[in-house]
Amino acid sequence: MKEYFYYPGCTSPVRLPQYEASTIAVLDKLGIKLSYLHNANCCGAQYVESLSPNAFVAMSGRILALAEKFEKDICVTCGACNHSLKHAKHELDNNKELRIEINSLLKEEDLEYTGAAKVVHLIQILRDDVGIEKIKDAVVRPFDPSLVLATHYGCHLTRPWELAQIDDPENPMIMDHMIEALGATVVQYPEKTRCCGGPLLAMDPEASNRIGLEKIENVRSVGGQGIVTACGFCDIQLAQVQFGGDLKSEDRIPVLQLPQLMGIAFGIDEETLGLDLNKISPEPIINALQEVKC
Repeated sequence: MKEYFYYPGCTSPVRLPQYEASTIAVLDKLGIKLSYLHNANCCGAQYVESLSPNAFVAMSGRILALAEKFEKDICVTCGACNHSLKHAKHELDNNKELRIEINSLLKEEDLEYTGAAKVVHLIQILRDDVGIEKIKDAVVRPFDPSLVLATHYGCHLTRPWELAQIDDPENPMIMDHMIEALGATVVQYPEKTRCCGGPLLAMDPEASNRIGLEKIENVRSVGGQGIVTACGFCDIQLAQVQFGGDLKSEDRIPVLQLPQLMGIAFGIDEETLGLDLNKISPEPIINALQEVKC
């Protein structure tokens, strides 16, 4: 069984524990073990990065050095964390002076960055370590093809390609193929790769909500019955924008994390997947399951 250190970031443990729980359950089902990277800190995504690039690299560099100390690669599930850790790794691998500076700080904790640890997002593990065929084999209750779902990749998962190296940033399809392996139909929609508006929430809530709602409307316009994502903050944003405005309750569409959707098809119980914690009930998606495979 392959093993990774799991770095959940700051958002999921506090605001989206179902993402963490479903990730662990699904990967275990597929033969991948996650162990927690204890004593890890915030990666410094976006806000620290914009104020002090070196402080940002030091924060993410410490996480990488912790993983190196115990000789494991890092699995991340947050789009922003994926970007931060890969960005910091790139800077430390290509800037000798910066690496010396950061290592002088890490030395106080008996840590050192050498570049040995890799950073991989959950969907990279599902594609490269597991593969589509093994995902298909794990399905015990496939979704009916009449279930139409849309994918949302977010800003930091596939961009920039030079750092992310996950999928085509202009036309990502990695999650689409995995959802199709579960039996559902994946629909393409206008502005699929556009931001959910989440990063603007603290600065301009009106603009943030408008951007998020436009994405919801784009999905609904092509018959999408739900959105599947692989970023905790995007999940939170795309669900919360559907409340408090003019959108009627019957027009709200569920937002699920990819491992939650996979877990449903794999027959993992709903409590383990944390489905009751989703802001919008995923019942319409659960109801689209076919009979148990013999």
